[in-house]
Amino acid sequence: MENVSYLIAIGATLVAAFSQLLLKRSANETNGKGFWQKFLNPRVIIGYGLLFLSLFMNSMALRVVDLGMIPGITAMGFIWVLLISIFILKEKPTKYRILGTLIIFVGVIVSKL
Repeated sequence: MENVSYLIAIGATLVAAFSQLLLKRSANETNGKGFWQKFLNPRVIIGYGLLFLSLFMNSMALRVVDLGMIPGITAMGFIWVLLISIFILKEKPTKYRILGTLIIFVGVIVSKL
């Protein structure tokens, strides 16, 4: 059960990253539109639904996962967002964004040694 909880915690960071993708796409498409069009469209509703799912998954995983591992698992969200922005949004990341993500990744590795 413990291994499954780790996978659920990691999956929660991936679900949250996809939630951010939907919310960003919605924000880009609804720029300049009215209040209700910005917040009551399918991408925003699904995005917040995924965010709620991610919080629920985290709550379930936190019952079993070692609390010392949670910061490292949570930091994976930055890596997912970078990968999603490169491969799905086709954005070209800046060297500072790549460097920042690498620093986070190395920090997580060093903190677990």
